[in-house]
Amino acid sequence: MSQDFSLLDDDRSWGIPPDTIVHEDMIYPQAIVPTVWHIPKTLFQPIWDMGITGEGVTIAINDTGVWDEHPLLPKCKFEQNFTSDRGNAVTPINAHGTHCAGTAVGRDGIGVAPGADLISMKVLGGTQGSGATSWINAGRVEAARRGADVISESLGGGGSGNPDVQAIQQAYTLGASICVAAAGNAGYNGANTIGYPGRYLQTWCQGAYRSDGRIANFSSGGREIDAATPGEQIVSCGYRGGFMTMSGTSMATPFMAGLFALIIHRRRITGFPDIKGADAIDKWRAFFQTNGLMEDAGSPGKDVRFGYGKPLINKIIEWLKEPLNV
Repeated sequence: MSQDFSLLDDDRSWGIPPDTIVHEDMIYPQAIVPTVWHIPKTLFQPIWDMGITGEGVTIAINDTGVWDEHPLLPKCKFEQNFTSDRGNAVTPINAHGTHCAGTAVGRDGIGVAPGADLISMKVLGGTQGSGATSWINAGRVEAARRGADVISESLGGGGSGNPDVQAIQQAYTLGASICVAAAGNAGYNGANTIGYPGRYLQTWCQGAYRSDGRIANFSSGGREIDAATPGEQIVSCGYRGGFMTMSGTSMATPFMAGLFALIIHRRRITGFPDIKGADAIDKWRAFFQTNGLMEDAGSPGKDVRFGYGKPLINKIIEWLKEPLNV
């Protein structure tokens, strides 16, 4: 019988990485889609035009909730509130989750996988976006139960616990393909600064880089880092409409979730089996290495800032056009 994680006594407080750099100035508050540096349309549009959009793949944004009334977001196929925000139910009172959803599945060039389906698990509550680990674990398992292929978690904290690992493993058992978790925004000073759940080896740990390709100063570091994706000055969907910019590994995480969705979609079109099961995370790491889809960055080889490196968008695009390896 599966464990009911909402009833576990082990309950720690996690939330949005506390030192996330957030720029909440609304830009283009009307329905005018701004240009974004991190999703070059010249590269992605041909893939989207081929029909590789993440269609049929479901991404769960486990966060502060998603305001899916935004014109560039799809309606959530499922949403649930696990927090103590009773009066607000699934409706967010913090912009973080909506911004993350836009980067993953937003339309008109805002999101990486604009055809993917969206699940919203509100596991962080209040205006500051904090939550109990029991909420997060329950949301993770329920997302998988509801059909999430990719679980995106732009959240974290400093304490580890067996219930977290059990919940991640149960999500894989229930059919999730990958759980992407933010590394955190504590920078790096020589000691491991990655927060949980990104520090668990069962998650794909995501760091952030800047528009010039260098690692973002705030991006946490440690041996668990898997890769770095765009995370500074990211334009995405604003709460209650319009657009806003945010910076953090929180922003890099849904970008990587969107890439996973595109790859899963292409694998299905081509007839490759889904990467699933208890060892899915190891298979994904091998997939990127086998296909040469990572650009080594930072110190040679896997390092504590970039992990395996930066996803080679050009090569991933070519693979999406003509996948050569499973």
